[in-house]
Amino acid sequence: MLSQEDVNFIENSLSYEDKVSLIFLLYGHRNPQYALQILTVVSRASVSEETSFLVDWMNYVHQSSDWENELLEVLTIMEQNLLLLRAGYDDDELRLKFFPRTAEIACFVHPMLKGLYHFCERLNDENTSKLVNQLQRSTSIPSQQNPCMEIALLHLLCNEGIQLGLKQSGQESNLLVLTAACKAVELYDHSDFLKSIVSHFNRHLSNQNQEQSDASTKNIPNISDVTVGHSPSKSVITKIQTTPSPLESYTFHPERAGIVLLINQFTFYRETNPELIELMPPRPLKDRKGTEVDKKALESLFTEFGYELILEENNTHHQILQAVQHAVQRIKSMHCSLVVCLLSHGQEGKVFGSNSIPVEVKAIQQLMANERLTGKPKLLIVQACQGADLQSAVPIPNHELDGLDGEEKTASVFMDFLVAWSTVPGFASIRHIEKGSWFIQELCAKVRQLYESEHIMDILTAVINDVASKRGYGNECMVPIVQSTLSKKLYFQRRT
Repeated sequence: MLSQEDVNFIENSLSYEDKVSLIFLLYGHRNPQYALQILTVVSRASVSEETSFLVDWMNYVHQSSDWENELLEVLTIMEQNLLLLRAGYDDDELRLKFFPRTAEIACFVHPMLKGLYHFCERLNDENTSKLVNQLQRSTSIPSQQNPCMEIALLHLLCNEGIQLGLKQSGQESNLLVLTAACKAVELYDHSDFLKSIVSHFNRHLSNQNQEQSDASTKNIPNISDVTVGHSPSKSVITKIQTTPSPLESYTFHPERAGIVLLINQFTFYRETNPELIELMPPRPLKDRKGTEVDKKALESLFTEFGYELILEENNTHHQILQAVQHAVQRIKSMHCSLVVCLLSHGQEGKVFGSNSIPVEVKAIQQLMANERLTGKPKLLIVQACQGADLQSAVPIPNHELDGLDGEEKTASVFMDFLVAWSTVPGFASIRHIEKGSWFIQELCAKVRQLYESEHIMDILTAVINDVASKRGYGNECMVPIVQSTLSKKLYFQRRT
């Protein structure tokens, strides 16, 4: 629990610019006018003079049980990692709990304020100055001696030039004034970013409103023309405006979730069949240390959602295909989905059997594209390299790579398929020999944290964002990739 002394220490360890961001994120939706007053006081304080606005905020919202989480989330969003460590928090745990680099998702902070903070961070000084000047010309916000985007946004919030929106009351977000100003100064990428965060926020409101509308009009016939006030001499025809229904969701019940096939490859040998020898990589494949951690994480995750687990370990290339075919045959009409997880070494579009012979992932997809699964979501999760390139060639202590160079590429070409690769084609996938792979660990953590409110594609967006922000000891990085032909939203439910 943060004490008043902790909060005071945090506040007075921040620079003026960081205090502006902190005030914007904490007060922007509560009282932007008061936030501007606080900033006036903060700007006049000398470098050595202490301020106490954060203690005042703590006392102001202390009745809320989430105030500490909100403050920690704000500091995590601002990437105040060193400060959080000095305050006694594990910054890695906070990054797992919150999603600092994913602009569309917030836990305790108002999501639109988080999105706008990311918008401000994308602006350089020149673009900030151009945009603030444009807003001064097109709106009634006052001029600033040193243009600051967050202060300009607070002024827009005060005069309702922009609206953050409120989920509880169904009020949508509106950033049209800001979007128009971006276009006026030719910041088209920034304008598109604003549109994306507004769309994400309002989309959830639209879904809620649609659900409420569906509940209240369940028994009303679906017609577009209704005759009102009928009389012998005249009929008044009223046109009812119909709107397209939102994207549907796949049926998912944890009692009949389906099958999850987990193929975990951790030891490898060299095939001796002379007809297959030329398919083997030139060098022996190393054992995959750390994959046990990934296996346990996936087992725990999918069994919590009601899946029947099939575990296969150290399968040859032929046994991998047999295992997939067997899992497909186990699917019954009542089942909702099929999940296949492949943990192995790999090349572009291929994974290795325990006998060091590669299997094309598209061959696995073809087996999954069975009539038994028509209309059901089919998820294929691949933790394996698609090449050997790294951002830097520095060896990674305690990390290994799951693959070799390759040539062929593969893509999902079937309906209701989702293929999630741990890394983009041509690049290596990083796995910690004690903590497991970056991709699988982030995937399991994000699904657990977001499954109640987000569908799988939005969850994977958060996974991509957070994995891409990780760095190895030699500044190595990786970016997962998702290929999808899902036609509906897929939401998981936990088994009770």
